[in-house]
Amino acid sequence: MGDTFIVDVSPILGESGATLDIDADVPLCSMSVGDSEVSFSTPPHLRAMLANLGDVILLSGTVETTVRLDCSRCLETFDLPLSGTLDAVISDTDDPDARNEDQEWYPLQGGSVDVLPAAESALRVEMPFAPVHDEACRGICPTCGCDLNRDECACEPHAEAHPDSPFASLKDLLPPDRE
Repeated sequence: MGDTFIVDVSPILGESGATLDIDADVPLCSMSVGDSEVSFSTPPHLRAMLANLGDVILLSGTVETTVRLDCSRCLETFDLPLSGTLDAVISDTDDPDARNEDQEWYPLQGGSVDVLPAAESALRVEMPFAPVHDEACRGICPTCGCDLNRDECACEPHAEAHPDSPFASLKDLLPPDRE
């Protein structure tokens, strides 16, 4: 990662109930998701608030961007709007027992905090597991590789083209009226 987005929280440290608004682009060009590197078509934009709750600082808000993905069915590259919710605690305590397991925790370093990991985490959670550019996408033919959204191929239907499939015998388990 290497990038940071340091926010000076010293103006709200001395006053319980004080808040600090953030409305800025986050310096994140791409992020690793599984085995893939996902790039952003638009810079991630953070709209958040830091609130001093007395013993901790609460970070809440949203981060929005557009990611460039490959369709899991046909491999077409497309842009997908993405919005993630931030809900994190910032504290200078090192006591793991004092942390809430339902919220992310980030360290307060002097009078500042790096909010980039929280923004990246919020986007990563919203990333689709198998992205598709259109729910009606027909994908590619498993036999010839033809993009079925653009052309029809002359291949036999996949189940009949491969009767020796290890799953072919499952068809015999269905009653005749359900085939």
